[in-house]
Amino acid sequence: MVLSLDPAAVSVAAAGGTLAHTLKNDGVARMAFKIKSTNNAHYRVKPVYGFIDASATAPIEIVRNAGPAGEDKMVIQFAEVPPEETNPKAPFQAGACQGEVVVNLTATG
Repeated sequence: MVLSLDPAAVSVAAAGGTLAHTLKNDGVARMAFKIKSTNNAHYRVKPVYGFIDASATAPIEIVRNAGPAGEDKMVIQFAEVPPEETNPKAPFQAGACQGEVVVNLTATG
């Protein structure tokens, strides 16, 4: 997998909280990423779009709003981009997605 999240599992109290994770690019090319969630009512992610250079990392903040306990998913889509690209949304608006990482989100009660 070109991109990975560290720690790979996301577990948070259903009452809410903020988690710090690291997105890592294990590839040899610069990537744009887009993060989506199956539950936008209870989860917020920053940044939603961004760039990550080859062999680099980027901080990801996951915020869980109070709600019922349960299982959800977060999908990190990625696409290779040239060094001159300045808009991280552009590859996804053009339909370019080279892969994705699915992360389980667990809210415990």
